[in-house]
Amino acid sequence: MNRRSLLATLGLGSVAALSGCLNVEGVNGGVLTVMNISSPEAAEVVPASDERLDGAELIQRALDRVTRREPYSLMDFRLDRDEYAAVAAALEDLPYYDRMEHDASIPSGYYVSHDDLVYRLANIPLCSDTPLVSADNARNRCWTSVPEDTTTL
Repeated sequence: MNRRSLLATLGLGSVAALSGCLNVEGVNGGVLTVMNISSPEAAEVVPASDERLDGAELIQRALDRVTRREPYSLMDFRLDRDEYAAVAAALEDLPYYDRMEHDASIPSGYYVSHDDLVYRLANIPLCSDTPLVSADNARNRCWTSVPEDTTTL
């Protein structure tokens, strides 16, 4: 590759990165947090059997694991890049509860009922190491490191 081609490639890549054309959210994977909630008074709760979650194998597996091990606890699941993308795509169809919009005490997230319990799901990306690109998304900041006691699915 000659110098002119190299500079053109670097220039176009820089313009794309700086203009927001590159979507790198979850490039390093992420963390799916499943937390039991006693009463989400204002949030719309979707049953785990909802058709929008039919193909969401990772979410179903996480809910099953939490209810089998510690149904009233919080569990974090480490997701690789593809798993993060699959979970994000599945959650995108569900209603999102934003505490900032509702001025309530329960945390923001997606609310899913499973085995007569309600869980809040949050899919948070790991921060990107990619220069000039942030892994922040509109709903959640990125994790700078994987939380302790994180398991895999």
